[in-house]
Amino acid sequence: MFELILESLTTKEGNLIIGISEIKNTNSLGINELLEVAKTLSKSALAFQFFNSLMIVDEMHLLSSAQNAVHAMNGEYMISRSLNVELVVYSSAQHQIGLALDIMGVKDKLSSLGVVCIDADEKKVRKCLDAVTKRVGDEVTPMFSPTPEKIGSLMKAFGITELEM
Repeated sequence: MFELILESLTTKEGNLIIGISEIKNTNSLGINELLEVAKTLSKSALAFQFFNSLMIVDEMHLLSSAQNAVHAMNGEYMISRSLNVELVVYSSAQHQIGLALDIMGVKDKLSSLGVVCIDADEKKVRKCLDAVTKRVGDEVTPMFSPTPEKIGSLMKAFGITELEM
């Protein structure tokens, strides 16, 4: 059973389902293999994106990023040309795509990945997240647990102090 988060977002065009999960990279996929998986899965949903899970504070971080990216798409003020990339931009709190990808993007040898899948059809979102677990690895429970390594990475990337954490 998945611990994934499924959230409904109401837009002018209708409801969208946002699926969020953290997946262990059990199969030790490298960046090229992960990009191929993302490319394939992005064709089966409105948006699909992997994230470096060390840079994800918690599920709400990705949910808020997804909501903001969808609003940017609907409001026609996206920085990028795709919702997939816009998810990375909003999750990184950056205005430059390159910096956003440097901070939040996948890299070789990641032990786990954050995942967001968005579509109007809940079945497609569930199928997409199920496909990720089959290709990449098992779901991490609990998701996005704080570790000393993660806290250090977040502090450095976002320029925040231990007190602010």
